[in-house]
Amino acid sequence: MSKEEKQSAGSKWKAAWGHIVHNPTFTIREQFGYSSGIMGNSMAQDVEAYALTLFLTRFMGIAASFVIILEMVAKIANIIVDPLAGVILDRKGKNGRSRAKAFTLVMPLPLAVSSILLFVVPGIGLTARIVYVFVFYLLYCITDGFYDMALSTISARMTTNPKDRKNFYTVAQFASTLGGMLPSGLIPIFVAIYMEKEALIYLLFAIFFGVAGFALMIIPYFTLREKTAAAWRKEAPIALNFKALMLNRPMWCLILSQIVDSVRQVCYSGLAYFYLETLGSFWMASVAGTISATLSYLGIAAVPFIGAKLSSRDIIMYGYFYTGILYILFLLIGYKSLLVVALIVGFAGLPNGAMSSSRNILLADSTDYMEYMTWKKYGEPVRSEAMVFALRSTASRISGFWKSLLFPAGLVLIGYVSAKSFGSTTISVVQSTETLNGIFYLITVSGIVGNIVPGIIMSFDHYTGKRKEKILEELYEMRAERQAEWDKEHPAVTEPAEGGSEA
Repeated sequence: MSKEEKQSAGSKWKAAWGHIVHNPTFTIREQFGYSSGIMGNSMAQDVEAYALTLFLTRFMGIAASFVIILEMVAKIANIIVDPLAGVILDRKGKNGRSRAKAFTLVMPLPLAVSSILLFVVPGIGLTARIVYVFVFYLLYCITDGFYDMALSTISARMTTNPKDRKNFYTVAQFASTLGGMLPSGLIPIFVAIYMEKEALIYLLFAIFFGVAGFALMIIPYFTLREKTAAAWRKEAPIALNFKALMLNRPMWCLILSQIVDSVRQVCYSGLAYFYLETLGSFWMASVAGTISATLSYLGIAAVPFIGAKLSSRDIIMYGYFYTGILYILFLLIGYKSLLVVALIVGFAGLPNGAMSSSRNILLADSTDYMEYMTWKKYGEPVRSEAMVFALRSTASRISGFWKSLLFPAGLVLIGYVSAKSFGSTTISVVQSTETLNGIFYLITVSGIVGNIVPGIIMSFDHYTGKRKEKILEELYEMRAERQAEWDKEHPAVTEPAEGGSEA
């Protein structure tokens, strides 16, 4: 490559990131506000996900069977809460103001408090402790669900410009990934150093990330402004909202792909068994994980650059195909070389960050598509941002629930034998050669199916390319006409057209 070409590529990259910093739709204050909220929420979620089950079984004295029941109840509660939150947040309050913004102020406190109290061992009997944990874990799940939905809803209402939206979500993905990595990265280090203070360390980190998360989660309320709520836009009846959702093809493609994505998650769950049992080299988890995390960050950084050539749909679809092809290669080559294993599994993580960012972008873009389709079919432009994100979140919960059943079923299928317990003594079982090979086939086959099939599903989303440009052009014209009609009927009201320069 010539010096001129290198400079040209460097200039393009610099221009792409310069557009993020000087985003014409969002101020730095708004970029910071949304990123802070999503980072604080990720912190609180990661502490619970990483350490809560361990804490409950080791220090609360709650049996694993009760923890499983607790998790099942929580998953069911989340599945119910998400669509409920979507319906509530799509309606305005009695004062005509957005409920979504109000919930970003109300929910962080009970969310932070419950996340901390779950790591406090109360001086009460075991039955009372179980009730204590159930109450505060349920409170945590409900408030976390409402906060997630509120923040997502506001993010989709901040602009109708797909290009600026893409940059906005890319910056936020960095913050979300960092917030999710901090607890799981720091807690093991301190536990290893101060093992005798293990329970106290969990509590201290819960307090630290709970307080820090609360401070970050309330920032969106003071910094974000919903910009798509034009005066001419009517609040659609609930029945019309659901009709509009049925027309949202990009959303349904994303939802179906994420449900099948649960098969891909089986692959990730099985990797720990593969490193420990099949390879006998558990340190490989750190090596492959480091490569994967580093490349994932690079993938996020590349979104503004490759986004000029590829749509969000394309990034998700090709990301699935890329990872699926690597696992096909893995199946063909085998696992004789640890270097090859580390490189294939590590490089398979390259598109993960970009795909995660692109899912949010595509979901927000789908509200424009839904608005256009309902305008054409029913004569009313319906967006239903909250319900769009709620349905996607519900699908993710169902996918997680399905994955929790698929992985144990996979272990049974390959003949995996659990450790034997005799009173207080636990004896590990040496797995057969067939089972050790079965673990390899479990991760590679699930890696192939769990990526190729979702990629095919995403290919049915046709809201991309010239078609997308044409729809947006018509949509901008329709909004301008509606605004002109409103201004003519309400001459005393001087309000800028929806989206300002976006249209």
